[in-house]
Amino acid sequence: MNVLFRLSQNVEGFEDIEKTKDFFKNVLPKRDNDYFFHTKKISKMNQGDTIYFAYNGYLVAKAIFEGQIIKDEKRDEKYTKGHKLSDIQIINSSTKLDRKIIKGRDLNYIKSKEIQDEIQRAINEIHKTIVYPDEIEKETLSEGAKKQVVVNAYERNPKAREKCIKHYGTQCFICGFDFEKNYGEMGKGFIHVHHIKPLSEINSEYEVDPIQDLRPVCPNCHAMIHKKRPAYTIEEIQKLFS
Repeated sequence: MNVLFRLSQNVEGFEDIEKTKDFFKNVLPKRDNDYFFHTKKISKMNQGDTIYFAYNGYLVAKAIFEGQIIKDEKRDEKYTKGHKLSDIQIINSSTKLDRKIIKGRDLNYIKSKEIQDEIQRAINEIHKTIVYPDEIEKETLSEGAKKQVVVNAYERNPKAREKCIKHYGTQCFICGFDFEKNYGEMGKGFIHVHHIKPLSEINSEYEVDPIQDLRPVCPNCHAMIHKKRPAYTIEEIQKLFS
């Protein structure tokens, strides 16, 4: 059975979310040979099941359980049960899990559709943020809100995106393409959001106006907008399209 494990913020190495991600990326593979240690054995899991790890309500990593559990009292007097993991992946999600669905205990067995859907919701939000070349800073910037994709990019505000879509809908503002109409349930809610003023041109954090600053666009039109620098305007692409 798949599991959602809520990590404690009171454990050394888990002082903040970035240190926690570094633990799964570097510490666990090198120091613990891909064994995740806990105070007790995580039961009801079979080989091949997925463990999702959450920190302060955000998904930070997932891994496959290899079915092997060891006991090592020399490593630590408290965390003695090691669970062998493989395919460890870092998750950079900006969507907080709903506490009404994800209960307060550290371990949640993913046996209800409600919990499955909530985890999938957080994962889906990751794929909605697409960063284009002219919106990426090649050097580390100190000003503004940032998040790390592969390089540093200014942070997209998920609430602003939501308000933009609520106002304009999920059809492309330029060509009118509707993902749900063409792909059914799989395409429901999918659309890129374009910042009329590229965030790479803004040197300090500002408050985005979802109605004035954002427009929903399909990936094709979004790519065409960014075919030159500075980017084409919405109106210029609309004229080319028509």
